[in-house]
Amino acid sequence: MKSISVLLIVTICLFSCNDSSKKSAFEGSVSTNVKTEVGTISDQSIFMLKDTFVNQENKPMVLADLQGKPTVLAMIFTHCDYACPRITADIKNLEEKLKTNDGKINFLLVSFDSDRDTAEQLLKFANNLQLDKNWTLLHGDEEAVRTLSVLLNIQFEKNASGNFSHSNIISVLGKDGLLVYQKEGLEANQDQTLSTIRGLIK
Repeated sequence: MKSISVLLIVTICLFSCNDSSKKSAFEGSVSTNVKTEVGTISDQSIFMLKDTFVNQENKPMVLADLQGKPTVLAMIFTHCDYACPRITADIKNLEEKLKTNDGKINFLLVSFDSDRDTAEQLLKFANNLQLDKNWTLLHGDEEAVRTLSVLLNIQFEKNASGNFSHSNIISVLGKDGLLVYQKEGLEANQDQTLSTIRGLIK
């Protein structure tokens, strides 16, 4: 876990809520880690995080609860009126193209906003954007959110109004929680993202 943390900290760049042309350190790359069997978690897996989050149904979860399926993940906050609905729409487009694999993929949104994004607020956001049963929305305490963001190479900063400037990145995790691929930008070409996900379902 320490090795991936050091790598990601070195490569972190700040991106605002607006779109950016800069690329993520993982964009276009595939993990060289040896795949683990379902039920075994690598020490470099995101699923190693022990922090407890709460989902939109107000149920506690750890990230390892998502083990066994590929996970498509973004970090957002629900009071965002520009980037976050757009990146969610980008993931919904991926879901639509993968609809023949319904139930085989986790779609995950994790909130930066530990104060305002309660389970009730996350559920409202999910309903407003018509996110189906394949979607999990999580909020956690500030430490848990910050740890996850570092491991995913996603930087964010809270401003005086309580909103956030942040990276706009879609991440793909393998069934074992290893970070496999990332794509930076809003409304970006997601062909490689789609191909990566399909490869993980097999």
